[in-house]
Amino acid sequence: MKELIHSLLLMAGLVGLLGLVGCSSLGSSSVSVPSSAPVIQASAEGIDMGDHALVRQQLLAQLSEWKGVPYQFGGLTKQGVDCSGFIYLTFAEEFGIRIPRTTQSQVLKGQVIDQADLVPGDLVFFMTGYNQRHIGIYVGKKQFIHTSSSRGVMLSRLDNPYWQSAYWHSRRIAL
Repeated sequence: MKELIHSLLLMAGLVGLLGLVGCSSLGSSSVSVPSSAPVIQASAEGIDMGDHALVRQQLLAQLSEWKGVPYQFGGLTKQGVDCSGFIYLTFAEEFGIRIPRTTQSQVLKGQVIDQADLVPGDLVFFMTGYNQRHIGIYVGKKQFIHTSSSRGVMLSRLDNPYWQSAYWHSRRIAL
């Protein structure tokens, strides 16, 4: 079945647009944190977000732990997670910081920064289609981690032509 879906997407020429992302729309639907969601224990309380090397190290450790976890809309577990859920969990688990659960709410937090000023831990936002938004966390060296609809949690390059064309803006979470 998976191969059939993949073939259909290839034939339609949509793999480049749909295969890389699949996060949220700006419509009226939103994902709320279910009462059955895992209790998040902050594993890194007190981390100085200004220590960019340490933030990068924590983010790469999170990537190592979650790499390949499949995309699932509304997911918050290692059985499946969406892009905003991965960001939500990463900030809580790695930095002890609570941020909103949805991309629609995350895009309103922190301050807008220029792409040239990105440091590890900054949020990067993309417009991936009509009313479709995607989010990742910048880890430095022109790379960010996110949840791809086709490849799950992964590392991508911000200077990849697809991501450069979809880039919307970046935000730094104010503490």
